[in-house]
Amino acid sequence: MDNFIDEFNKAGVRSYHDVLLLEETKRKYSRTTTSFRGRNAMEWLYEEGDKKMSEIADYLRISRPSATALVKKLEELGYAKRYPDGEDKRSEYVSLTRKGQLVTAYQIAHRKGVIDEVAKEFTDEELKTIVKGFKRLSEVFENCCEVLEQGKPVSERKPIKKVK
Repeated sequence: MDNFIDEFNKAGVRSYHDVLLLEETKRKYSRTTTSFRGRNAMEWLYEEGDKKMSEIADYLRISRPSATALVKKLEELGYAKRYPDGEDKRSEYVSLTRKGQLVTAYQIAHRKGVIDEVAKEFTDEELKTIVKGFKRLSEVFENCCEVLEQGKPVSERKPIKKVK
């Protein structure tokens, strides 16, 4: 079991580093000048539509003030705009501008191109296993984050059901 933990940790850290490196390299040569978190928020808005500031904070798992600062940066770059909630004047919605939509569409297309190239290295069966494993890993990590946000150690989390 100890060997598995070491190997899993090494592979996880290396994969995480490689994804960040790909994202940062892509950013250097792309049309966007925002952070990884900013691009993540833009892609979510692109796919899901306008969201309240609080929803953005919850999605990114950051504080409301951090979400506000992030959206302010996106506004300064011309990628997003805020507008008041028609029902609750204390609340604001965030939407992508036309420029933000174009930049995000480019980001998504570029990432799909990279994934297509990487996928050529695997069989269909391997790809199914990888996708299933990533979905499961994501669920477990999300569960761990929820436990940590409650101020509890990860060891106190309850096991979650497997993805099919």
